Amino acid sequence: MDKTNIDNLPREARIMATVHVGIAGMTCDQCVRRVEGALRSLAGVKEVTVDRGQAVATVVYDDTVTDVPAMHDALLRSGYRPVAVPVR
Repeated sequence: MDKTNIDNLPREARIMATVHVGIAGMTCDQCVRRVEGALRSLAGVKEVTVDRGQAVATVVYDDTVTDVPAMHDALLRSGYRPVAVPVR
């Protein structure tokens, strides 16, 4: 995004962030649903997409409301361990 145009964006577009979180231990579709539910339960999370094959969750969130450490805590509480996403 061209930073010179940020003033023209609505507030919602300026505060959205996207993060990719690796997740250890997902083995089935039920695991995917539990991970999605854990992340969606956080205030400020707008969108969650989980790729079981890659073991990665992509989260779009309002960074003024929640952050990555809160996502990690939610994953741990749901029984899954956040891990680093391999660089592609």
